Amino acid sequence: MVLDNLTQAGKVGLACFVAGACFFLTGFSVPYWVVMGNYRIGLWEHCGSSSCGKTTSSNFHTFDDGSWYKGTQALACLALIALMADFIIRILFLCGKPRKFLLISVILDCATATLAFLAAVVFGSEVEKYSGVNLHFGFAFDIIGGIFIALSAVCFLVEYIRRR
Repeated sequence: MVLDNLTQAGKVGLACFVAGACFFLTGFSVPYWVVMGNYRIGLWEHCGSSSCGKTTSSNFHTFDDGSWYKGTQALACLALIALMADFIIRILFLCGKPRKFLLISVILDCATATLAFLAAVVFGSEVEKYSGVNLHFGFAFDIIGGIFIALSAVCFLVEYIRRR
């Protein structure tokens, strides 16, 4: 089996990667980064009590200066791209076993986690300026996903070192 060649650290790293990807992707896609009464906002969608709309539309003006919001979206998109590249590299590693894929995966894990954390820092530091706005589970899932991906990087770095 493909997983038989992994050490315990590699298996834990793979589990952390899967968990981190699930948390990050959920946080990335849900309209629950902040809640203001019956109104909720995510990275890509905002919803009221009866309807939803895209945050990318010209009608979305919830925040005074939206540049930080677009920056958060950009950081989250870059994290998603790094995560997708990491997924492909992991599959190549698990199928072909070249050691260089391990190091590339560690680098992509670090990039994904860093970008996810930066998105959370930008978003959280700016949202706190608005009264009546409460951070919600989508924001938390972005951070939890970043933590799991960072743990995956550590585990796969150990795997890389053990294969020397």
